[in-house]
Amino acid sequence: MKMGILTVMILTFFMVDSTQGKDKASSKWEGKKIPEFNQIVLETIKQYPVDGTHGYWWPKEGEGNYDGGTEDVFFEGKQVMKGEEKKRTYCCGLTLEAFLKSYKKWLEKRGGEKASVVSPDQWARFKKLWFVEKLNGPGPSAALEEFGLGKTIEPDEAIPGDFIQIWRTVPEGKKSPSGHSVIFIDWERNAAGRISGIRYWSTQPGTNGIHERVETLGSDGGINGEFTYFARVEPKANKVKEETKTKTESKPKEEKSEKKKEKIK
Repeated sequence: MKMGILTVMILTFFMVDSTQGKDKASSKWEGKKIPEFNQIVLETIKQYPVDGTHGYWWPKEGEGNYDGGTEDVFFEGKQVMKGEEKKRTYCCGLTLEAFLKSYKKWLEKRGGEKASVVSPDQWARFKKLWFVEKLNGPGPSAALEEFGLGKTIEPDEAIPGDFIQIWRTVPEGKKSPSGHSVIFIDWERNAAGRISGIRYWSTQPGTNGIHERVETLGSDGGINGEFTYFARVEPKANKVKEETKTKTESKPKEEKSEKKKEKIK
């Protein structure tokens, strides 16, 4: 699906009744195979404490300059994300950090960080897209698509470990919508079995930082289905050339040839 505003079809999907009942179809993704990368993402986010260690902090202008993750992050020796002293977080920075850690893990068996399809100098552009360039923008899916690492998916394709850029409806008394960068965990359903919200992992004031949270769909500040983007990571790696054998490794052969010469003499 091409990057852009999600269609009204999403709103229809959100409100579809689960005719099989809550017990028989508690999740749209049940029975689907979880891709390797999604599994890595889910393992990665389990490593973060949910006791307020990494509180939420969105700095106001002039208060501070950091990227919203729990720590400095480096790729091929170059710093690509900046943490802050108290290890606080904000949503898009935390989800990007989780992605970077997961991508590093995935690359371990494929040549390591040198095999990344994003060069150290390109991560700044990747981050800019992930952090959303404008209101109601796609965020993660835009970054993944530009660098060939993923795509936008339909809501009914969502499985745990996918990335979502949420935008909310404008509440009464406000002039613009608020957004949230999260990782999908599950659909939330009401007593009738209908999807009523999204259970996700992120960082937010209401959970004192990192934790799972349920957010509902609807008007007056609820999730706006028309401007909510689901992204699937489809990781890629460049081929890494094998290092040539060193002179030290070739010495045994040289020694053998010398011994042969001595015998001939």
